[in-house]
Amino acid sequence: MKKVIHHIGVWGDSLLRGVVFDDLKGRYATLKNSMAAQCAKILGMRFDNNSRFGATVTRGSQNLTQALERGVSCDAILIEYGGNDCDFNWEEVAQNPDAPHAPRTPHEAFCRTLRDMVCAVRVKGIDPVLMSLPPIDPVRYFNWITRNGLSRENIMRFLGDVGVIYRFQERYSLSITNLAMELRCHYIDVRDAFLSHRDIGSLLCSDGVHPNGSGHNVMRESFVSYMKAFA
Repeated sequence: MKKVIHHIGVWGDSLLRGVVFDDLKGRYATLKNSMAAQCAKILGMRFDNNSRFGATVTRGSQNLTQALERGVSCDAILIEYGGNDCDFNWEEVAQNPDAPHAPRTPHEAFCRTLRDMVCAVRVKGIDPVLMSLPPIDPVRYFNWITRNGLSRENIMRFLGDVGVIYRFQERYSLSITNLAMELRCHYIDVRDAFLSHRDIGSLLCSDGVHPNGSGHNVMRESFVSYMKAFA
């Protein structure tokens, strides 16, 4: 018998917080009609959003563990990390491009921590939900990280080609997909939904990373479709 989901806890980063870059104001802002807000309204579900800007899976795991120890009363928990984990300290890269540099969360540590989070949620009798990462625009993101003077030449020397940025992020997303299949979690494949669009750039902010309002609509469609099929 399927478990009915009425109440979802959300642990993630700025993606599920609904953070977008406002080009007119020149700063990040929170989208009022974010994916989570839309899904709550359409599905009649309660969403408790604990997502934080800049969060990695390590910080998310710590926050989730504390919350579970205090007691979390929800039917499912949506876990979404990876975008910050796969990123590099670009200032250090620019200063010393020939040195070895690791992502903020090494891949093995990312997979291990995410697995631990899924298991911890299940121990409490709560259904874990995983979500793939929307693709990024590597050229736009490269321009973004070098906009304030970091050496484009040095960062490119470290990368080899700008597509490495995309491939690193894709690897983390694929790990989420693989873990969801292995552990038989609920799985929302927003990446596939983005890739089905011819112009992915139109779904992303000028930083090349955060989905804009149209991108949040795509994520909402993926989540709603899955939940309706599941019900």
